Amino acid sequence: MAAPAKATNSQLACKYGKKCYRRNPQHLKDYSHPKEDKSVNDSDLKMGSSEDIPVQKKQRRTIQDFFSPSDNNRKEAKNPEKSPPSKKLKTDSQETQEAEVEKDKSMQQDVDDAHEDNEDSSAEAPVYLDDVKECIKETFLLEMPDDFYQFWDFCKQCNRLDPRSALRKSLKLCLTGPFDILSGRHNQVTQNKHGRRPNFLLHQRFYYDPPEFQTVLLSDGDDKFHIGYFRDDPKEGPVFMASNNPRSTSSSKEKLVQCGDNVFAAVHIHATQVLKSEKGEKKRGIEQLIQSIEKEAKKLNLSLASVTKSMKERQKKVNCPTFHGAGMVVPVDDNEVGYRPVPETQKDLKAMLKRIVEGETEAKREQASEALQEIITFIQFANDECDYGEGLELGLCLFSYGSKELHPQISCLLPLAYQLLDRPQFQKIIEAHLKCRRGIGESVDELQI
Repeated sequence: MAAPAKATNSQLACKYGKKCYRRNPQHLKDYSHPKEDKSVNDSDLKMGSSEDIPVQKKQRRTIQDFFSPSDNNRKEAKNPEKSPPSKKLKTDSQETQEAEVEKDKSMQQDVDDAHEDNEDSSAEAPVYLDDVKECIKETFLLEMPDDFYQFWDFCKQCNRLDPRSALRKSLKLCLTGPFDILSGRHNQVTQNKHGRRPNFLLHQRFYYDPPEFQTVLLSDGDDKFHIGYFRDDPKEGPVFMASNNPRSTSSSKEKLVQCGDNVFAAVHIHATQVLKSEKGEKKRGIEQLIQSIEKEAKKLNLSLASVTKSMKERQKKVNCPTFHGAGMVVPVDDNEVGYRPVPETQKDLKAMLKRIVEGETEAKREQASEALQEIITFIQFANDECDYGEGLELGLCLFSYGSKELHPQISCLLPLAYQLLDRPQFQKIIEAHLKCRRGIGESVDELQI
C-alpha cells in the first residue's frame, strides 16, 4: 500500500479518509481528514440518490449509498489498496479539531438530562391508545405474545388489587416494562423525574440489554436482576425468555441466561432456584407459588422446561455466538448470502477491544484502533454484497463489551445493520439507547416521578 501523502499542515493524510470513525485526539493530531462536501446535502450523504445504487444480487441498497456521496468515492472504496490518499485535506486549525474531539467525548458521557432522548417536555399529558395491545405495540414497538397476557391474568388472581406486586413477597420480583401499560401506571405520568414524557424505548432497558431483549420482570434488590423476552426479529414473536444480572460477580455482566420459552417457565425456574436457599414461612410461600404456576401452565398447555424443542430448533439457525451468549440469527439464502463471520475469534476481539479501551500506551491503543478500523472496512464490503450479518455481529459484540469509548463505532454499525436487515424497530431502540445509556446503578424507570 502506498504511503499516505503529506498534507499542507505537515499532517499525514489518513488512509481511511471520510470513512475514518476514530476520534482519538492523538490520531486527529497526527493525521488529516477530508472536509465534508458542503455542496451535498445531509440526506444525500446518508442515503445517496436512487441513480447511484448499483444492481445487487438482492434488490437492496448497498453500504456505499449510506456512506459515500458519489460514484467516484464508491470506486475508490472498492479497492482501497490502489486508491491514492485523499488530497482534500482539512485546513481547520488544531483548535477546531480539539473542539470537535471534546464534543465527541461529551456525547459519550452518561446522559442524565432526559431532554437528550426525548425533546418533548410539554406539560400536556401524552395520549395513549385505548387498546392495550396496540398501545404496547406503539410505545415499545413490539407485540407481546399470548403468555404475556395470560401471566397478567394469573397475577390478577394472586393479587387482585396490585397484580404488578403479585411476586414481590415471595420472589422479590415486580412486573414491569409492558406490564406497566396493562396496569395503567403509564396514565399517571405526564412528566417523569427528568421533567419530560416517558421514552418507552428506554423504559427498564438496562446497560447491557441489546435491542432484541425486552424486560418484563425486575428484582426489588440492588443487583438489577431482570427477566425479559428475547426475539431475533421484531416482526416475529420471542424465541425464549432470558435473565440478566449486570452486577453479577460470578459470571460476565453482559450474559443473557436462557430460561424457557414463556414467562411462566421463567418465573418457575427462578422460583425453584430461590427455593433452595429459603426456609420457614417464605419457603412455604414459594412452594405454593410454584404449585400454582404448574397448575396454570398445565391448563394453558405451556411448557415449564428450561430448554424446549423450539429453542433447540432456533439454536440450529444461529449464525454465530455473541458476547451476550444468546447468539445471532439473520436470514441466509441458498447461495449462502446474508452472513459472513467477523475475521477475529471472540477471544482475540475482546483482547483487541481491551487494548483500545485500557491500552498501557497511546501507541498500543492506536494500533488496536487501526485493527478495528480494518474490520469495519471489511464490513462495508460485506454489506455491498448483501452479507449484512457481519456488521450486526461486530456491532452487538462492541455493545456487549460495555465501553462507551466504542459508541462511535457502534453507532455506525448497529443502526445500519438493523436497517439493512429490515428491522427498523431495533434500529430506533439502539439509537435511543446509545443517546442515553445509563450506568448499571442508575434508574432506568421512565415512569418514575
